[in-house]
Amino acid sequence: MLAFTPTTLPFISSSVDFLNIMTYDLMNRRDNVTKHHTGITNSLEAMDAYLERGLPAEKANLGLAFYVKWFKTAPGVDCSGKPVGCKTALMEDPTTGADLGQAGAFSWHDSVPAELSTSFEKALKGGSYDATEGGHYFWDSAERLWWSWDTPEAITRKFPAIVEKRGLGGVFAWGLGEDGEKWQHLRAASAGVKNLEGWGVWERSEL
Repeated sequence: MLAFTPTTLPFISSSVDFLNIMTYDLMNRRDNVTKHHTGITNSLEAMDAYLERGLPAEKANLGLAFYVKWFKTAPGVDCSGKPVGCKTALMEDPTTGADLGQAGAFSWHDSVPAELSTSFEKALKGGSYDATEGGHYFWDSAERLWWSWDTPEAITRKFPAIVEKRGLGGVFAWGLGEDGEKWQHLRAASAGVKNLEGWGVWERSEL
């Protein structure tokens, strides 16, 4: 956010049609507790950081994640009672910044890594939606894995909760090809766009 201050952001926004706000990867390997990587609460916080500095809402696009992230939780820690905010394993070397192999991601188009397939199957069957923070998740106690991803339903919820609430200009996704072969998340995003009141700017470009 160094470049995006209340002084600079109005000048920047006057020269562009829109900004795509990266409201995903909001949990990464530098975190030390679990959270939703693309949840409603933290997506709103990210969006508001720009709006409060002077970006017109109609020039702000919400980012949607068409992929899954996983993180290893700390040994001996029971996350079942408090899945959000649970201590993670050390995921990045504090001196070198090296990836310690305790976190990762893959798209819906990818083959699930063999060592994660059993846990991910459990996540798909047993995942829950956190109505407080607004994100879909699963904690695998046997493998100590925190799974964070958006279902099509979770994407649908973002339109009234974020896009309409803040009067945003649009949405985008990282990335369209990652949703193959079923395209369920893309269809949810496209339906959300079409259902927005005051079609306005959407007429220029459909998902």
